[in-house]
Amino acid sequence: MKKVMMLGMLMAAVVTMASTSFATSAASIKGVYNFQVAGIDNQYGYYSGSTWVQAQVSSCPAKQVCFSQAFPRLTYGTISFDGVGHATFLTVGNVNNAGSNLVPGTVLPYSVSGYNGAIGSSTNGAYLTLGSFNAAGVATVVTIRTANGTNPSTGVATLQ
Repeated sequence: MKKVMMLGMLMAAVVTMASTSFATSAASIKGVYNFQVAGIDNQYGYYSGSTWVQAQVSSCPAKQVCFSQAFPRLTYGTISFDGVGHATFLTVGNVNNAGSNLVPGTVLPYSVSGYNGAIGSSTNGAYLTLGSFNAAGVATVVTIRTANGTNPSTGVATLQ
């Protein structure tokens, strides 16, 4: 009886390990994902009445009191990954002009190596980390971190 139980437990362990260890590639991100990316934008400027005016770096207009202020940024929407290295933004919304260079129809390249990936370019892109794979080997959750070193943003994309 002990041998049968041990054999059963060993087989279950092998099946579990085999189902979670597979090669990743661009095909590991495929389908339509809902995404949201949030961050902070530090700006130097002043208020004119109730309107924020962003000043040029270390240049404050005469008779104004300038200071740094943090503004929340948020970009959200849906993105379609084709499984071969092309991502198309289907819908895009933003708060405080975050991601304002993204519009529906924007296509960016993406790549995957191991559990890490990248989308876009080093100046206009983000790093990806894959997690929670379905039975087909497609990531159902992808974390996102923008490549902007000054004011990076983080977020998540989930497979629909």
